[in-house]
Amino acid sequence: MGRGSHGCSVLGSSLLLLFCLGSAAAQKASTWKTLSGNPPAIIAKGGFSGLFPDSSDFAYGFVAAASSPDTALWCDVQLTKDGAGICLPDIRMDNCTNIANVYPKGKKTYSVNGVSTPGWFSVDYDSTGLSKVNCK
Repeated sequence: MGRGSHGCSVLGSSLLLLFCLGSAAAQKASTWKTLSGNPPAIIAKGGFSGLFPDSSDFAYGFVAAASSPDTALWCDVQLTKDGAGICLPDIRMDNCTNIANVYPKGKKTYSVNGVSTPGWFSVDYDSTGLSKVNCK
């Protein structure tokens, strides 16, 4: 093979590559495979709870810092004695916080959906008293 044929193959390869790149760029970008074709909604229930305690300030803060700007934060709201809403994943605070250690004599029993349920409940404490309680 001579020097000229090598130059032709390089030129031909370059033209083929440019043609392929141009064809790929000209194709329409694929749409999302959602029912509407829009990007999927990101809903962080309980925040980033695989790494931090569910519904904690750390879990929601990490989602806000590490996720897309249109991420929705979702929490299960429990009301306190003074009417403040707090994010907790369970109606029984002893299932998700250290309240039994902070208020060891605070256990009460309520009828929840017709079932007698013992535990610590947010309606028995005001928001100031719950500031001592942490998620677990």
